[in-house]
Amino acid sequence: MEEKKNIVIKIKYPSAGKKAEHDVPAPKVITEWNIKRVLLALSGILLFIAALYFFLKSDSQDTNVKPQAVLPEKIVSAPVKPKIEINNNIIRALLTFKINNEEPVGEIALPMKLSKKSSTSVYYFVELKAMKGHTVYHEWLLDDKLITRKKVNISDDRWRTSSRQLFVYSDRTKWTARLVDETGQVLNEIRFNVIYE
Repeated sequence: MEEKKNIVIKIKYPSAGKKAEHDVPAPKVITEWNIKRVLLALSGILLFIAALYFFLKSDSQDTNVKPQAVLPEKIVSAPVKPKIEINNNIIRALLTFKINNEEPVGEIALPMKLSKKSSTSVYYFVELKAMKGHTVYHEWLLDDKLITRKKVNISDDRWRTSSRQLFVYSDRTKWTARLVDETGQVLNEIRFNVIYE
């Protein structure tokens, strides 16, 4: 029978006070900066901050202007009441951006501020009383020239009616929305200017 031989491996560890025979130095961290990339990143950040400052500054320069709705669906509060000539048969007459269930949704502040970039629908709403059987006309005038005319036959003692005008950017800005009866008498008139922003 063969005898089993045990193999013994001896390892020498250096003691606390002694250095190892083959001492490997600790790794050093060397930081190398890519100056071109750093300058490019800093210039991009500075350009972004300058653009942000420019846009915020241009929005806040005119402090007297109150923000207005750009979209036609938004309701604009009316700090200035429009000048309206009232007839005894007129209950209400106003300009609005939206009509819901034959009722105006809000009232437009004058002068009217609209976007140059998009078209906007504006409604002239009138509520009448004691005019059953009569015919009236909604008229939209630009610089005192008739643009559109809508005929309305009144079928009840109390009657709500509206007409719509589409506004697009133009140099001509003096508008009139009015209600006229069969004889040509003006029952109600709203004169206003449009400011395109």
